[in-house]
Amino acid sequence: MKHTIQIKKIGLDKLDNALHARFHCEACDLVREVNAKTTDIPTELSDEWYALARKEIDQAVEIRATVYTKTMHEKDAERTRAATFILGIVRIMRLSPDKAQVEAAHALHIVTRQFVRLQNLSTDRRSADLLSLIYDLKKPEHTAHIGRLGLTAALEALERLDGEYLTLSRQRRDERVGQKEQPAMLEVRHQSDEIYQHIIMLLQMAYLKANSEATRTELEALAERLTALTARINTSYKQSLSQRRARRQKATGTEMEGI
Repeated sequence: MKHTIQIKKIGLDKLDNALHARFHCEACDLVREVNAKTTDIPTELSDEWYALARKEIDQAVEIRATVYTKTMHEKDAERTRAATFILGIVRIMRLSPDKAQVEAAHALHIVTRQFVRLQNLSTDRRSADLLSLIYDLKKPEHTAHIGRLGLTAALEALERLDGEYLTLSRQRRDERVGQKEQPAMLEVRHQSDEIYQHIIMLLQMAYLKANSEATRTELEALAERLTALTARINTSYKQSLSQRRARRQKATGTEMEGI
């Protein structure tokens, strides 16, 4: 049985937008560097793939560069620190030598104890929990307790920071609605992936039909370069996962120290 070239597969669905765009741009360039008569890939298909790959790059940059993303991340960190401060004070003041403060702390702890894992939540879930926390702490029956523990200013700051975050969130949503005229990223990714699978099939067929050793050698070299690219992207993906996991663990440890 005649064998054809093998190109290492990659789980494209698992990649984030930046890595996905990088893979297709580099893979497309590798394929287009080889003469079309050798690869037997129609120019129209190659051009469509090239255009989609560049569109992915443009959209990935737009998503990363949105003016609200960095500010929202910073504002989320600020409101989380403010909430963590309040939770920490309530917790520690249960040990106060002042009886009135102990009573206030115990009364507030009944409310706050369900929110101690705020820093581990997604931003959407954290937003929902912060709204509940602020609403509960601002109830009239807790006003005196908040004042006794010296948390009035901290609660006002938390409410302000949370409001600023929610305003930024609405502005970013409106910005994205304005960009809906362009094909959604998921649609572009799907089209790129379909073309890539077709390209691989065409390369394997071209190898089987090749009538010279030189053509087969060139296709084998291309397959090796595409396989090497897959390995590099997979390595980058794993490194990215490890870095995100390390950042989450560091953030969790830092926030827990303050509770």
